[in-house]
Amino acid sequence: MPLSQQTAELERIRLRLIEMLAPLTQEGPSSESSQAAGDQVLRQTLWSAAHALDPHLREEHMPAGVDLDRNDEGTQKILYDFVVFDYFTPRTLEDAGDISVPRHTPEECDLSVFFQYGRWFVTWLNPEVDNRQSEADRRELFVFEKDEKGQLYLDEV
Repeated sequence: MPLSQQTAELERIRLRLIEMLAPLTQEGPSSESSQAAGDQVLRQTLWSAAHALDPHLREEHMPAGVDLDRNDEGTQKILYDFVVFDYFTPRTLEDAGDISVPRHTPEECDLSVFFQYGRWFVTWLNPEVDNRQSEADRRELFVFEKDEKGQLYLDEV
């Protein structure tokens, strides 16, 4: 199986684990303490499995060798996929058992990656901000940067 198919399969598994974990993270009354303890064990197990996959998938979506000085469709796709993975994909949080599930898709937020003035930028509308506010107040804008290790990150503009 080529690496890209392996990565896609790992992502499907991770998303399925998070999907199974989501109902367990909602606070609710439990009729029996043994059931609550069992739910807690299941929650921890699902979270641990999904959390273990995160670093491997993150490396696939955060290529260290991407050339930010290059304006081409390949670079744009890499950067778009990076933002989708980092901001619009369900993920485990650092607190054991906790997850984050984005409420909106990149399409709903009008996600756009573009090259301007010799730099790569990404922008999207924040649907959580009141629609009556100006677009400038609702829009997120970041520039792509690399840290001292060459790892890609977003810096707010």
